[in-house]
Amino acid sequence: MENVSQLLAWIGDNEAVLSGIAAVIAITAVLLALSSRTLGLFRKSGVDSDTVTPETEAKKLPQEIRYTRVADGLKIAWSSAGSGYPLVRSLGWFTNLEMEWDSPISSAFCQKLASRFQLIRYDGRGMGLSDRNVDTFSPETRLEDLEAVIDASRIDKFALLGMSEGGSTAISYAAKHPERVSHLVIWGSFLVSPDLDDVPQIAPIARLIPKHWGGDSAAFHQMFTATFIPDGNAAENQLFNDLQRTSATPETAAVFLKSISNIDIRDVAGTVSTPALVLHRKGDLAVPVKYGKEVAAQLPNARMVLLEGSNHWFVTEDESLDPVIHLIDEFVNQGTAAK
Repeated sequence: MENVSQLLAWIGDNEAVLSGIAAVIAITAVLLALSSRTLGLFRKSGVDSDTVTPETEAKKLPQEIRYTRVADGLKIAWSSAGSGYPLVRSLGWFTNLEMEWDSPISSAFCQKLASRFQLIRYDGRGMGLSDRNVDTFSPETRLEDLEAVIDASRIDKFALLGMSEGGSTAISYAAKHPERVSHLVIWGSFLVSPDLDDVPQIAPIARLIPKHWGGDSAAFHQMFTATFIPDGNAAENQLFNDLQRTSATPETAAVFLKSISNIDIRDVAGTVSTPALVLHRKGDLAVPVKYGKEVAAQLPNARMVLLEGSNHWFVTEDESLDPVIHLIDEFVNQGTAAK
């Protein structure tokens, strides 16, 4: 990892002069330095969109997409699917309600949750189907988006699923509205934004986003997916790259990533008594596991489950998908039934 850090630092210092083949060579070197964790980039996918038949599509639950507005008038897109106990997913970056739901690679996670819950998801401001003309992001604006969606959905009591940076928003909501949140499920998240010493690849990614986000640079996309889904196969990596194009503009992605560095809810977490299930992969490269352990340690009523693997994001062929769905189902639905 020391060699990787040195190489990433060099790329960051020399990004201005890196172009064309030089950039490809430099970033490819990073991928090779990540060793076997990037091998998934070259595996053949077991899911082919051409094989999705009408019968397969008929089995999918429908989602209903609606819109609400926050105080400054921005439209926020949100969706509801399923009819069980309400589960609200908090996640603000590179989301697209339609693409996540329809893709044969990413839909399994959403579909399986919707078969057990009333699953409510949303695209945060500047992302996906929500208003795009946004240049300001903060922990406060992310909380405002979540509050607006929950109010629009007219649910009284519900569970919150906070994924990645959305975990801090979910915890902040539970601290502010403890009477409404019955359960917290925190996936791959943190209380304070990860230090660049722990995630050295983020600095050069941040510098390259304005030029290459959603573009045709295979080297940039491979570097990005090697961080977020290092165990992914070729089709899964392609979907993740496509999500970048459809979720946000390069300018928005750069500003949003920078805003994550302002997250610090360590004082807030200690006030949340809501039962919490903290899930984290042992090999997560985007948010190292030590940050998940800190979440579990700070939340007064938390249980942590460590999972094998390195992916920060769920994909269809993930072997831990069904066990994770079962953990969430057991934690929330059995907990609510017992009350």
